[in-house]
Amino acid sequence: MVAYWRQAGLSYIRFSSICATALRAAMKPELKAAALKAAESSVKVYKAKVAACKCIKQLNDNRDDSKYMHHGL
Repeated sequence: MVAYWRQAGLSYIRFSSICATALRAAMKPELKAAALKAAESSVKVYKAKVAACKCIKQLNDNRDDSKYMHHGL
């Protein structure tokens, strides 16, 4: 048995987004503001600085990998 959202050609993420939007639209105004605030997503993207990347590369280059290698396998 295939879910009806799958039969409609939707992914579950898209289906749940449509349902959430419909639910928020049907809410009473006093509850809608809190629901809209909770629905916001916040994502921060940080770009790595060149100096930090060079430092990590240097640490990796100086690491002794021989103790992690399995010889004779």
